[in-house]
Amino acid sequence: MAQLSRRNFLAGSMVAAAGGASLVLGGCSTAKPSTAKSGQVAGSGSATGKGGELVVETVLENGTLLHINVQKSQESFGVGTEAMDILNQLIVDGQTLNVDTVSGATISSMAFISAVSAALDNAGESSSKWKKRDKAAPELPSDIPTDVDVVVGSGGGGYATALTAARKGSKVVMIEKLGITGGDTILSGGAIAAPNNYFQRRDGISDSAEKLAHDMLVGGDNIGDPDLVKVIAEGAYDAMEWLTFEADVAWQPYQQFFGGHSVARSLVPYGQEGSEIIVKLGKRCKDIANLTILRNMKAESLITTGNAVTGVKATHTLTGDTYTFNAKHVVLATGGFGSNVDMRVKYNPKMDSSILSTDSVGATGDGITMAEAVGANLIDMQYIQTYPTCDIETGGLLYTGNMRLNQNAICVNKEGKRYVEELERRDVISEATTKQTDGVGYMVFTQEQVDNTGVFKANKSEVENLLARGKMIKADTLSDACEPFGINSSELEKTISSWNEYCKAGEDPDFKYRGKLNPINNGPYYIIVFKPSVHYTMGGLHINPQAQVLDASGNPIPGLMAVGEVAGHKMGNNRLGSCSIADVFVFGRLAGESVSQ
Repeated sequence: MAQLSRRNFLAGSMVAAAGGASLVLGGCSTAKPSTAKSGQVAGSGSATGKGGELVVETVLENGTLLHINVQKSQESFGVGTEAMDILNQLIVDGQTLNVDTVSGATISSMAFISAVSAALDNAGESSSKWKKRDKAAPELPSDIPTDVDVVVGSGGGGYATALTAARKGSKVVMIEKLGITGGDTILSGGAIAAPNNYFQRRDGISDSAEKLAHDMLVGGDNIGDPDLVKVIAEGAYDAMEWLTFEADVAWQPYQQFFGGHSVARSLVPYGQEGSEIIVKLGKRCKDIANLTILRNMKAESLITTGNAVTGVKATHTLTGDTYTFNAKHVVLATGGFGSNVDMRVKYNPKMDSSILSTDSVGATGDGITMAEAVGANLIDMQYIQTYPTCDIETGGLLYTGNMRLNQNAICVNKEGKRYVEELERRDVISEATTKQTDGVGYMVFTQEQVDNTGVFKANKSEVENLLARGKMIKADTLSDACEPFGINSSELEKTISSWNEYCKAGEDPDFKYRGKLNPINNGPYYIIVFKPSVHYTMGGLHINPQAQVLDASGNPIPGLMAVGEVAGHKMGNNRLGSCSIADVFVFGRLAGESVSQ
């Protein structure tokens, strides 16, 4: 077995548990490799990963690699860290650098391999020779169950379905085409809209499932199906409690006020990321004998018998081997199509390649395509949401932008003027931003506000990255903060002065700000530049409140269900923040119950 990395040791190997799949090395030489050094030696190496500088140390003895220790890393928890743990084991067990990157975490994988290569060179080895050794790759276990209940996809909906069904005794296989599980859920902020939650009751905030359903329907311009919305709203609290007790998710002791909601009701995991949820659910899956998770397994098509779906055909992406999974039920949990530009443009020509995406590289609409091929009805496909505050170069969602959601920032344009209410719906802010000079907006706040919220502490690597690239500026004076962006500082000073007066009066006459008005006092000041990116596809498979996929006549297709973003007609033409997490865990648990009856 591979030596544990320092991260694994400190984290109790939590990350390695996330996938639940064993790694079997193929084609690895058992002969002792030759070496230029004798005795125990160590070397260190560094590279630039997605989160910044990555530093590793290799320890060898008589030419055998004993240990890879990650000394510094800011790679994303559950994604970058998971990829590094997979590669760590492959490299140490296989005594080779002939390994592929882990799909879904390519940048982190490349950085890890590069850093290990440098560390081996510094220990007196030849990394170029190590790269020519026999290849090591994760393989599937030899005893794959093929007569099961199948869950396709491994985001939040997939995990909720699989765990619920397996707990009730069903034999479940969850397949994932990438090397990393979690889908868009693991990339999200993990916030869940939960009416009448613990902290609302503590703070005296009046809320209800009916209020959430109303907000969701109005927020989507009443295009969503009220019956589907009702299922989400009425199940959201129980889904939050299920995550608390099933996944041991701890919540920040407050609720966020997401745009379009009528009250603050959204709970945020302590890690402020969806990875906090997925990694812990993965740990739960590890010890369930009747639940198998298969990575690098791409679903290709649905199997039908008559008009019923009875299984899935799939291909292992690393070997090309094909597999047939026969099933009493198939639950599609494959996510949306935000990363499929061709599909986006097909249904909404505005959503072309000029608009970047926050989504997983796996969000390519596979489940929609497979289900349509067996007669499933598609609905609301033209409704594609952009997230308003994203990185202007990478398209990534800016979690530092939670200063806005924590009600401690204003949004201005290059002219230094506010142009939208900061807690408006995502589509409203996005549309307003695209109309500003250069199609971008700027978020303004102070060090005092940073210290009061803890947002920077929770997103340390992103903060460092933005500052290093000049996409966020910190300065003692407002004019110095404005200068790199070309913002009119004198107008911004007037805007802030007016804003502070509104804060004193408790009312915003310009845009009717619905949250707590917090003043922007003395510096140091921060300014972030942002623009919208594709974030969520509201359309997908037409389902009923039982999560059954419907055909063009509105009849359920026997044996086929869909949960999460792959299923449409719930959010209307705009999804309110934190409602997706509620959706995937409410409908996922519902599907898991159904397939086990």
